Amino acid sequence: MEQRTDRLTAAYVDLAVNVAIAFGLDAGLRFLREQKTANAVVQRVLIDGGPRRGATSATPEPSSRGAPRT
Repeated sequence: MEQRTDRLTAAYVDLAVNVAIAFGLDAGLRFLREQKTANAVVQRVLIDGGPRRGATSATPEPSSRGAPRT
């Protein structure tokens, strides 16, 4: 069960980072606090700009279908 909670928190953190980029730091902070995210995570990720354990890559992964048709 802990694994599922950690993945959910990672998804919330990813979303909060994007919310902060789009709407400002206050909106990202408010979202994480509404999700009852630990203060240490909020501090490390949004305020200090620190690392995220479950961060997703912003670059797309190669497709297994081959090159796109043009």
